[in-house]
Formats: sequence, C-alpha cells, structure tokens
Amino acid sequence: MKEQPLFCGYLSNGSERKRGMKITLIEDELLALDELWYLMKPYETLHTVVGFKSGEEALADAKLSSPDIVISDIRMPGLNGLKVVEELITLQPRTQAIMLSGYNDFEYARIAMKFGAKEYLLKPVLASDLYSVVDRMIAAVRKEEEKSRLELHWSLSRSIRGILEGKEDSINELTGDWLLVVILLENWNSFYLWAHSGISASDISSWLRNEGNVDAECFDMDEHLRIAMWPLNNQERDGVLRQRVNRLYEYLCLQGLVVHCVYKHRKIPQSLAGIYKQCLNQLEAQLCLGESTFMQIEQPVVTQSFWDSARRIEQHLREQDYAKFQLELRRMIEGLQRARTTLKQTSVLLADFLYALKFKLNDNQFVLDTAGSDSLYEVLKSCREETMLVEWLSSKLVSLMAVREKKILEPKQIIPSLMEYAQQHYGEVVHLQDFATKHHVSISYLSKLFKTETGDNFSDYIIRLRINKARELLDNGYKRIAEIGKLVGYEDPKFFSQTFKRWTGVTPQEYKRKNK
Repeated sequence: MKEQPLFCGYLSNGSERKRGMKITLIEDELLALDELWYLMKPYETLHTVVGFKSGEEALADAKLSSPDIVISDIRMPGLNGLKVVEELITLQPRTQAIMLSGYNDFEYARIAMKFGAKEYLLKPVLASDLYSVVDRMIAAVRKEEEKSRLELHWSLSRSIRGILEGKEDSINELTGDWLLVVILLENWNSFYLWAHSGISASDISSWLRNEGNVDAECFDMDEHLRIAMWPLNNQERDGVLRQRVNRLYEYLCLQGLVVHCVYKHRKIPQSLAGIYKQCLNQLEAQLCLGESTFMQIEQPVVTQSFWDSARRIEQHLREQDYAKFQLELRRMIEGLQRARTTLKQTSVLLADFLYALKFKLNDNQFVLDTAGSDSLYEVLKSCREETMLVEWLSSKLVSLMAVREKKILEPKQIIPSLMEYAQQHYGEVVHLQDFATKHHVSISYLSKLFKTETGDNFSDYIIRLRINKARELLDNGYKRIAEIGKLVGYEDPKFFSQTFKRWTGVTPQEYKRKNK
C-alpha cells in the first residue's frame, strides 16, 4: 500500500469539496471499478476521488465540476474512454488523463495520446505503476495551476497599476465587484522585506480560502507591498467586509509582523487602478513607526508634550549633558508612538524641531543642512523601530553641536588628544563615537581628520596599537597567550591569535618561540 501520495491544495474551480484535486475513475465493469477505487484509497485523505460506470455519467458530473485527473477504461459501451477524454479535455485543458486497457495494442495508445491522454496503462494495473503515474499527473496539474496563477497575478497587477486601464472587462477574473486589500510590510524603505517574513503570498491565499474566501488571490506588487483580493456579491455589507479584512490583519499580526492594512470595495464601473491609488493614499495617511495599523483614522496631534521635551533637549544640549539629552530624546519619540502619531505628522514635527534648534543654538550664524519634512519622511520610512529613529536624530543633534563648536576647536589639538585617549583605553572597547560626542564633533568629520593627520583609519590604528602592546608583553616574558589577549582588549583568544597573525605573519605562540 502506498504510504504518502502527493498533495496539491489549489482548487481551480472553487467547488466546495475537500482541499486537493478531483480524481475521476471511469470503468464500466463494477468489479474492476471497485478494485480501481480500492487502489486509490491512499489518495482519498487529501483528494476527492469519484467513480462512474459509464462515460455519460462522468461527463455529466464534469460539467458541474471539472476533474483534475481522469483514469478511464478505453473500451466501454456507449461513450468510450477515448471520446470521454476528448470531451473532458475540451472542458478543462489542464485535465490529465490516464487510459486503461486490457489490450496490448499500440494503436489504442496512439489514439489516446492524440485525444490528449498523458499516460497509458495495461490491465491488470499494478499498484506501484498506478501510483507512479498518478503522482506524475498530480505534479503536472500543480505545475499547470501555478503557471495559470502566475499569469493571473501578472494580469491583475498590471490592471491595478493602470497598465490595462479601461480593459479590465477583457479579463474574466476582473468582472463584477471585488474587494481589494493592500498590505504594506513595515514601510516602503525598510530593509525588512516580505521575502524575510517566512510567509509567502500563497500562504496568505491558502489562509483566506480556509476562511471561506474560496476565490481569494494574494500576490506581490513589490518587495514590501502585497495585494489580497476576492470577488464579492452585492449583499455583503461594509461592516461584514471590515470584519473579514480585520481577521486577515490580526492573522498577520499574530505572525509577529508589523503590517499596515487598508481595503476598498471595487464596484463596477470603478477601475481597480483608481481604487488602488485610494488605498495607497490611505496608507500614507495612517503609517506609524514600529507598530501595525488597520484603516486608522487620522487624529489631531497633541503637541504640548512634544514641545516640552524639545525645550528640555535644547537645555541639555546647551549644558552639554549628553546623557540627559539622549534620555529626553527617547522620551520624545516614545511619546509620539503612544499618541499613535503617523509618520507624516511625525516628519512635520521633527522638521520644525530641528529647524528651531538650528537658530536657537547657533544664533543663525551657521548654515546647517537640517532635514525638511519631506526628506525626514523618507528617513522615517527606512526606520523599523523607534531606536533607529533615536539614533538618527542623536547623530543629527551631535552634528548640530559640532557646528556650534567649530570655531573654538583646533583640528591639530583633536587628533593628539584622540591618540592619547586610545593609548589609555586600548585594553577596553574603544568607540570613536564616544570621543566624538565628548568633543562635540561629528564622527564622520573626526574619522576623516584622523585619516588625514595620521594616514591610518582609526580602527587600524587601534589594532596596530594593541598588537604592538601584545608584542611588548611577549618580549617581556608573559607566557599565557589568552591573558595577553585580554590585556590588549581581546576577550576571545582565538580571535586574538588570528588578528595577531594577520598583522605580524605569525601566531603569538610562534612569535614567542622565535624570540626566545
């Protein structure tokens, strides 16, 4: 007995049978039909298997629900197997046909193939031969259905984008009323894509069909945006539609995703392209940072707490208290999130905040490339969570302070001070950002200045400093390599040895032996 037949979960005709494929058996001899049906038992757990004792009965059933696979005897009274297969393939070109015959006659096989049959088996049929052929047919049907689905998705996406504007009625799948659901993963500029989510468009389609939307389709518009859509009847009310889409939204949120979901009901003669544009506008209006949204109605922004934080940040910057400034900045952004401020609203507030700081801290003496609301909006769309935004703003404000202190800072004093700092802290984790913040310069400016003054990157300078210190310790008789590594800032002995060899050409142990 066969252990596990292949499975295909796509129902091309939308019928209310179990998931899987419809396999039709046709045999005029009842005992032979019973035997064939018995052999097909392993497939009944995943597929629908039906049997008929005449070609006429099978054809009548196929007109109601087309089979995916047909296994038919050739010689039958009335409508013979060859004619039945020809009719069935005319009804559904994707139907895969397997012909059975007790006659080892090449002419039957030739005619069967001419009428569209894919396989020809001799009676009595061996279970192993039958299963092998049926599995190949299931794979063939699956391949054809996937090809058809991709073609459908391509047509739908073109129509939604307006490429087929005015021609939707030429595509059968677009006639009638449709529900269009637009799902944005995080935001348009995020590096986190649907491909990283572990949930495919097919997974969403399958979930929707299990929820009763038997003709639902889900496909990608781009790396961040997916469309789910299915046809509607005129009796479905807006409240019911919202509940159905909200269930999809909740399903995606339960997968740990940050998604933004909107929907529109397309009614003839409205175009899908027009409805799609409305959905995109709605997404723009409701997009929030780091949390999911569903058909959010834009609320007025409560700005009092935001500007209270802005005043405190200004004071901390004047006092050069960077710990308090960082803490208040996080509070400001967290407050915007709690208020469910949209990205559009946030970009306007932050642009005003940065513009105000520019003049208050610098008395309009320096020109600072402060981001406007439009460019800030693009920055916000690249942030996955509030910590990323806090880091970006922190860098912006540190740059602001660097401009303010530019006249009193002498570059030739900065680099010797930085080298002295490195000499004192090489055994610790050394961050260039810490030094830059302390001395009110931007990290990019400090990095370029160090390269100009010393000819080295700061990271290379630190490594060379550590390796030279390690060599001194080895020369002075230190024996434990791991201890030396820790003293010069490497917790991992293996990484220390690799770095030492990369810079000196030998491992610490080899260096030690060579210098005895």
